[in-house]
Amino acid sequence: MKIAILGTRGIPNRYGGFERFAEEVAHEFSKLGHQVFVSCPSDKFMFNRLSESVFTVHLKVPKVFFPNLGTLYYDYISLRWAQKNHADVIIECGHSFSPLLIFFPRTIRNRIVTNPDGIEHKRRKWSFFAKKYLLLSERLAFMFSAQIVCDNRALVEYYSVKYIRNLIYIPYGAHPLENTPSKNGIVDLVPKDDYYLLISRITPENNIKTTLNYFAQSGKLCLIVGGLTSKYARRIKRLFAGYTNIIFMGAIYDQQVLNSLRYYCKAYIHGHSAGGTNPSLLEAMACGCFVIAHNNPFNRDILGEQGLYFSNETSLGNCISHFEEQNDVEVNKVKEQNIQTIRRNFLWEKVALAYIEVIERLEK
Repeated sequence: MKIAILGTRGIPNRYGGFERFAEEVAHEFSKLGHQVFVSCPSDKFMFNRLSESVFTVHLKVPKVFFPNLGTLYYDYISLRWAQKNHADVIIECGHSFSPLLIFFPRTIRNRIVTNPDGIEHKRRKWSFFAKKYLLLSERLAFMFSAQIVCDNRALVEYYSVKYIRNLIYIPYGAHPLENTPSKNGIVDLVPKDDYYLLISRITPENNIKTTLNYFAQSGKLCLIVGGLTSKYARRIKRLFAGYTNIIFMGAIYDQQVLNSLRYYCKAYIHGHSAGGTNPSLLEAMACGCFVIAHNNPFNRDILGEQGLYFSNETSLGNCISHFEEQNDVEVNKVKEQNIQTIRRNFLWEKVALAYIEVIERLEK
């Protein structure tokens, strides 16, 4: 089967959740004997083979386009490429592409599986008009896609009320640590062992400012891993530049380094609030982290009672105080429960098999 994964910034992952998803399921699909093609925006057309049956298709997006218009153009040429090259199924990451489906025949629509991600039009980073467009594209994705897959049961509940559609729940995955990671790779990065960790895109809906306001007042050491190129990220870095206990580490993509940072952190702070499941939460659990997460139904669906929840600076402080009062036996029990949860429910092999079941039903 020829599977096209569209709507991401490409693989290897250098950005976020959808890119992690595309990277992992592409390789799992290939193990099952399928050919997988992942689209990537680029400054020139290029075709790369990553493994025997995983390919990246670099599609040229002219730099003259404004970012949002460039994204829409990329969505269009990705769909055209999948159509021209006779993809058996198209997995769309996100729904911004969906207004373009009016230009494509039903034969293409009947091959599209869409993961709408979180509730995009509620993200604080978008302008008024961007939010209106995302609301429209959400509606059209639910209207035109052959199947909608949600990565979080709270999203299934939300969309089931809003749209009359058959929704399927398939979570993201993670790789549980099999061995204790080396500390050598992070010795130069970490000033001392007693640190809290946050790995995230630095955007408003991920509660970065709320989290760092607490650490600025408390003096506790916090490491932030995330790209610093966006306007908002640069503003946040300037705002907290004077605090020696708040360290911006920039983007890190080396999984061994990231796993070491997670494994040796005191606790992991997860501030995502805009819906869906973010792989960074699963990866923290897979590394045996104690997690303190933003209090919303999406995080609770994944973490359950195996962590603590905050809503603002005060409650974050209360969570950290409560965490630090617990003894090692209590903390280690929660950490082990998180690893076992990943093994039971969130393995990438199971995620890929669930998608193949969805695809096979489309073909009947």
